[in-house]
Amino acid sequence: MPEAAHSNQFTSTPDTDGAGSATSGNGIDGNVTAGSGTAGGSAPAGAASAEQPAPYGGPVSAPAAPPRRIRTLDLIKAKAEGRRWAMLTSYDQYTAALFEQAGVEALLIGDSAANNVYGHATTLPVTVDELIPLARAVASATSRALIVADLPFGSYEISDEQAVATAVRFMKEAGVHAVKLEGGARMASRIKAITTAGIPVMAHIGFTPQAEHNLGGYKVQGRGEAGTALLDDARAVAEAGAFSVVMEMVPSGLAGQVTAELPIPTVGIGAGADCDAQVLVWQDMAGLRTGRAPRFVKRYADLHSVLTEAVGSYVEDVKSGVFPEPERSFD
Repeated sequence: MPEAAHSNQFTSTPDTDGAGSATSGNGIDGNVTAGSGTAGGSAPAGAASAEQPAPYGGPVSAPAAPPRRIRTLDLIKAKAEGRRWAMLTSYDQYTAALFEQAGVEALLIGDSAANNVYGHATTLPVTVDELIPLARAVASATSRALIVADLPFGSYEISDEQAVATAVRFMKEAGVHAVKLEGGARMASRIKAITTAGIPVMAHIGFTPQAEHNLGGYKVQGRGEAGTALLDDARAVAEAGAFSVVMEMVPSGLAGQVTAELPIPTVGIGAGADCDAQVLVWQDMAGLRTGRAPRFVKRYADLHSVLTEAVGSYVEDVKSGVFPEPERSFD
């Protein structure tokens, strides 16, 4: 969808002391021509009328103010007002700018870059030094979306101090607006320490990929009696100061219960339709990744086929000598 369809959901263009308003006059129809210099609707002789603008120019229009960044409080307010929002992963400037223009309110530089950028089998190998340049690219390419960065495995588990130090690096070196970490009640002290340092935290409960070996693989979390523990995790991260919580691979009924209870937004990925927001890995969503996809993934395009066809045409043109054509060469 075009940006215009989404630009006012969370943000508005600030007005400066009412300047630029073309509807503040007291004429018969309530309008005056901008720049007419009169407040009563009577334009001086020779001035352009609303029906006949000056043919050779007019007053200089002030440039439009840049859109305001979406803040964590905007997302919390959206929950209170029953407005849902979308989140996608992004790891580079082009997808970041495109996703923002399409109306995505939050972008995540996920540790899923391990799989989708660096070619690892799991998220575990990716490092802070590998994620920071990706996060910097995403933050630099956007002006409206909230930018969240994952704290990768091994960068926050040791102590509260380690967690704060890693979060500070992402804020200072990458320019992100929040960080995300995995774990519920056991990570409450980390969340509190980071938020106390002035850094917003998005929590992540349910299936937590960094703990896949401890969880015994990719399995739904919170079924049966385990639902009580997941509820406790959700309450703990909210009480610790998280501004939102991702729930991954959680039964939809339980996710709905958490969403109804918590004052902060819930972000679902395989957690049903009752969450306040949804997040997907963009390569999954756009069909760049092939093969079997998780049950919760919906492919909105077949980007793999599109790129395969485009690259195949390029290769054929190069081998046949069709490319570059004369008009693409220099004399």
